[in-house]
Amino acid sequence: MARRKCGHKKKRLNSQGAYTVLSDPQRKEISKEIEEAMQDPAFPSDTGLFLTDDYESLPIYAPIAPAEKVIARRGTSGARIVLTKDNYGHRATGLGGLGATQCEAIDIVAGSLSTSRRIRTAKCKSRANFIEDGARIYLTERGDIQHYFALGNASDAVSVSTALKSGIGIKADHTLIIGRERVRIVAGFCKAKGKERLVNLNENVTPRIELAATTDDKAQPAVLGDNLVGYLKKISKRVDKLTSKCQQFENDIMTMRSQFALHMHSGTGIGYIQAFQDPALIGQSIEKIATYMNKTRENIIDTYNNYLTDTEAFGTSNDMIGAPEASKLRSNTVFIGN
Repeated sequence: MARRKCGHKKKRLNSQGAYTVLSDPQRKEISKEIEEAMQDPAFPSDTGLFLTDDYESLPIYAPIAPAEKVIARRGTSGARIVLTKDNYGHRATGLGGLGATQCEAIDIVAGSLSTSRRIRTAKCKSRANFIEDGARIYLTERGDIQHYFALGNASDAVSVSTALKSGIGIKADHTLIIGRERVRIVAGFCKAKGKERLVNLNENVTPRIELAATTDDKAQPAVLGDNLVGYLKKISKRVDKLTSKCQQFENDIMTMRSQFALHMHSGTGIGYIQAFQDPALIGQSIEKIATYMNKTRENIIDTYNNYLTDTEAFGTSNDMIGAPEASKLRSNTVFIGN
């Protein structure tokens, strides 16, 4: 960009002003400064400064099909909106190229072939290029949006086919979705009166949201936070209970060791003494057997309850069959790539 050659001293504008709401006096002052600068004979009008015209050589959108209407910044080059039928390149691509009906499409592009390894000028004529164009929003009434953006259906991360379905594709180097209060990404039919369906007339779908890189070959169900916290609390109680049982087991062992160390056998006879079992230990052993049986019954019940808890969290298969909504740990809708 050429340097400004205005007669008056160059005034540096505060870049922060682009992000602030200007009052009318401020707007008028800035507009006045711009107009004065543009009226200066030395003003470089061919550089595009202050959004004036420029002589940048840009690729031309062509050939234009008879069914298309092109709204472009300059002729058929520059940023454009193409009202067309479903296609993603030359005029034989997509359902529109096959002569299909009910496949209206809108292609919004900024930067034709701007990611190409070579600099493309007006000498180049190009239609839509979903790989090398700079930024794009593509809407199709019926098509195959994943195929057009070269994602395909080969990976688990892109498991639901988009063939013969309506679609919106958004692609750029960086894509921002900003909500001042909330951002919602949802999948599935709405709750409007009447049964909603896809453009291919399918009324039974499994909603799925995938957050993954294009190279991911596997996507795993997202973890449900509240349910995970509830399950971890149950695990924590289970661990505490096992710790308590281990401590009680150690206490019982120490008690038995003490009894064996201190007990004395009683016996009768002259010369050869016949010893008998200690009556006190017999009573204590019988008592220990009853306690053991009770603890064994409790352990069996706890093990069964733990199995039920795990089933509620994980289901009876990898698809979480049998896991109730209130306790399952993995989402059926949201999947995250590696």
